[in-house]
Amino acid sequence: MEQNWNGLIVISMIIISVIGVLILTSIIKEKKLQRSGILPSVHDTTDEDIKRLANSPYRIWAIKRYRQIHKVSLKEAKRKIEQLVSTN
Repeated sequence: MEQNWNGLIVISMIIISVIGVLILTSIIKEKKLQRSGILPSVHDTTDEDIKRLANSPYRIWAIKRYRQIHKVSLKEAKRKIEQLVSTN
């Protein structure tokens, strides 16, 4: 019975580690894009910045920023960004 718990603990630790790496990777990518001038900080992002991102290869970041600024669901943010792209 003790071996079952050990296996579960190891699997849980691996899952937590993978999640941590994914979060850290996202933060690093965001900082890199900010330093390069592609992505403004959350507090400095305007609707024009979101439109620019939506029409660039960084559409996912447009969705993320829209969600952060407007406090909407992923579905709503994606719908809004798709509307921005289709109107241009």
